[in-house]
Amino acid sequence: MNRYCSFVPPHVLNHIARVQGRESLEPTPAQRTAVVSAQFRRARRLQTPDVPGTAQLVAAPRVVAAAGVTVPPDGSAARLIYDDENQWTYNVRLIRGEGDPAVAGQNADQAYDHLGAVREFYKQQLGRNSIDNAGLNLVGNVNFGVDFANAFWDPDAKIMVFGNGDNIVFKDLTCGFDVSGHELTHGVTQFTAGLNYTDDQSGALNESFSDMIGSAIDAWANHRDAESHNWLIGDDVMADSLAGEALRNMAEPGSAYDNPTMGRDPQPRDMSGYFEPADPHLMSGIPNRWFYLICKEIGLDAGTLIMYQTLQNLWPTAVFSDAAVVAASQARILAEGKQVPAESAQVVRAAARQQGFW
Repeated sequence: MNRYCSFVPPHVLNHIARVQGRESLEPTPAQRTAVVSAQFRRARRLQTPDVPGTAQLVAAPRVVAAAGVTVPPDGSAARLIYDDENQWTYNVRLIRGEGDPAVAGQNADQAYDHLGAVREFYKQQLGRNSIDNAGLNLVGNVNFGVDFANAFWDPDAKIMVFGNGDNIVFKDLTCGFDVSGHELTHGVTQFTAGLNYTDDQSGALNESFSDMIGSAIDAWANHRDAESHNWLIGDDVMADSLAGEALRNMAEPGSAYDNPTMGRDPQPRDMSGYFEPADPHLMSGIPNRWFYLICKEIGLDAGTLIMYQTLQNLWPTAVFSDAAVVAASQARILAEGKQVPAESAQVVRAAARQQGFW
């Protein structure tokens, strides 16, 4: 996986920029976010670090720390939170290390707590030691850029980056558990299946696994089960004027949002609406609903464990049907060990058939 993966999809950013571009002579935060996100994606694809107009989109040396901040050893699965001070660069000033008390910035503390939730979920629920399963430290950057309405995992620097949002469409991107869960799971994918981030089924699976496990982390952190969970991605980072909207709806793809600013959610519900090439965020709704249907039958814990085991056993060019076959096999093995319900393999296959890829 060598393409840049951002939480807010390009088609959403482009629509917002188009709408807001009709309202003012000045470039808007949405326009800036769309430009920076697109330039960074292009830099990642071409493996070139020079992104015009954004200074150094690379990690600064990790040596500038506030007084009294703990600097944990590498490989200890510890958290480090940096304040980028609204610069277009990473790791500007270390402000909180593992075990340090809360700091003045609410978003820094939210990032610290949410990275911790992701770490604990993977450890307690899935038996994984951080993102790489070898204790990789979790580095979070807050206050990245100016009004940057996005968040992303950088696969080269292996860090999590949060923008402040524009407070018109999106709040600070540290507000949702699913943001950290989604983006850090891109890191897990990097260290497991390595699914290609391309405009096809492999790319859609890459996005979908991040939605699956990110949503499971959100539910776990908020003490919800498959019945009480809302199955929405990004609902917690919507600005007050768009409260009630979301970026994706895993239960009913294509219904997450419909408003003049964002447009209408274009995700297809199943394979009858599949086409390519398409941005991975679009077609991810098809396997997302597959996961939802599975969890509604056997529960979130069992469904997530099956999908985690599936992710570990896939390969870069895997497609939807590959994922279904591997998931059914993993469900059968887990059922033999009494880790998931006995009927799990049948549930996995039936849900895949309902979505059109079995």
